[in-house]
Amino acid sequence: MAVVDLEQIALVKDQIYDSRLSNFHKITTSTIILELLGFYSSSISLGWGAVLVLLSQVWFNLLAGIQLQPLGKVAIQPSAISERLPVLIANGIGLILVSLWLLQVAPLSMASGLLGLVIFYIWVKYAPAVLKVK
Repeated sequence: MAVVDLEQIALVKDQIYDSRLSNFHKITTSTIILELLGFYSSSISLGWGAVLVLLSQVWFNLLAGIQLQPLGKVAIQPSAISERLPVLIANGIGLILVSLWLLQVAPLSMASGLLGLVIFYIWVKYAPAVLKVK
């Protein structure tokens, strides 16, 4: 996803100048750094790595006030926090489940909940595209 965001930033930057794009680029870059720290940390501690990755997503979704549509009529669209609320809630649920798993509170249930959350995310993200193709 980070590569897609960086490509979209480059495409929009070629089309127009907007100060919001510079801020979005900084937020995207810092999110990528936090995600990488999370991925590398997971080699030491899976739970803490997952916490860092989820925190990077919360970071991005709290701070990114725009959405890029390089091929749309309006390349930079404002994105209210209310539009990102479902993702923030899902990230919060993930953080709670990982934290409880780290604390060894019903670890099998927490791991099952996380797996269910991942499966649900994949379904929401990719099912419409797969169904549209057929």
